[in-house]
Amino acid sequence: MIIQENIPLSAYTTFKIGGPARFFCTVKNEEELVEAVKFAHEKGITDATSSGAHLPFFVLGGGSNLLVSDDGFPGLIIKNEIRGVTTELDIESVTSESGFKFVSAGSGEIWDDIVAYTVDRGLFGIENLSAIPGTVGATPVQNIGAYGAEASHTISSVRALDTKDFDPAMPKFVELSNTECKFGYRDSIFKHEPGRYIISRVTFKLSKKGDVTMNYKDTRDYFNDKKILKPSIAEMRRAIVEIRTSKLPDWSKLGTAGSFFKNPYVSAVKFAELKAKYPTLPGFPEPDGRVKISLGWIFDKACNARGLMIGNAGTYEKQALVLVAKPGAKAVDVKAVADELITRVKEKTGIVIEPEVEWVG
Repeated sequence: MIIQENIPLSAYTTFKIGGPARFFCTVKNEEELVEAVKFAHEKGITDATSSGAHLPFFVLGGGSNLLVSDDGFPGLIIKNEIRGVTTELDIESVTSESGFKFVSAGSGEIWDDIVAYTVDRGLFGIENLSAIPGTVGATPVQNIGAYGAEASHTISSVRALDTKDFDPAMPKFVELSNTECKFGYRDSIFKHEPGRYIISRVTFKLSKKGDVTMNYKDTRDYFNDKKILKPSIAEMRRAIVEIRTSKLPDWSKLGTAGSFFKNPYVSAVKFAELKAKYPTLPGFPEPDGRVKISLGWIFDKACNARGLMIGNAGTYEKQALVLVAKPGAKAVDVKAVADELITRVKEKTGIVIEPEVEWVG
């Protein structure tokens, strides 16, 4: 493992934005991961500019859900390239329940490659999460979700380095069960204890039989148009890829992190109040009595936010929930757009929206 200095981070994020990392390294296995954390701790002891017990560190996967400060990151960026996927034979050997298989993937694997891997083997559960950028390690952190599926529905366990009370001589790796991950909407224990757990591997429990999930209008319309009554798992993956491609910007031309904000949840009373003001506002009742509302609809219909531009950043012309950065954009431009959207939504609805994208700097 090599520690580099002053490495620009713009090349490592899908926003194509970000100043330099003071230190930067790439890890390809758990041993190198421990070595990287050890460096941060030892540097923190000897470095007068470091605040706290260790040099700050941040684990970078695909860089698809981040906005990095124009000033960069003052500590160590650990680029995760821990690879490896359980082979077909290994899957069979660890199968413990009839009707299910377990697929284990290194946290540095490309997420969509894992989706393709499972679909090719006829395993149900994550096909609706096709074409989401990023790495496997981000899936439990963000509890990624789309088109009626969430990562938490299939994650069996997460293996991670626990950096609390870190001892390089005796590094502590833990296996967190699905319950211990404390999953919520775009939420997990990894967000509530940031920096403590560094994920090295994720194991998914997938079904060998089943039907694809079609409880979203986009997928229903797609298959109705094609007159397909019972789509296969491969057809669902193809549909999701086509739908997402039609809605999202070309990553090679515009910097973006996809949907920038979480869809908000409100009480039933609050939803009724909003519905009286905006009769066509979509709402999705939850079992706990709350209602999830479409932030994209609010941006478009209540806030007139589609096409908003500040500097070289703005909302995508086809979907205001997606923020984009043109060449030359700075992190401050994106942040200004986000702040403006937060203000507009608060003024129009009284709701305080939360970013899904993480600020690093």
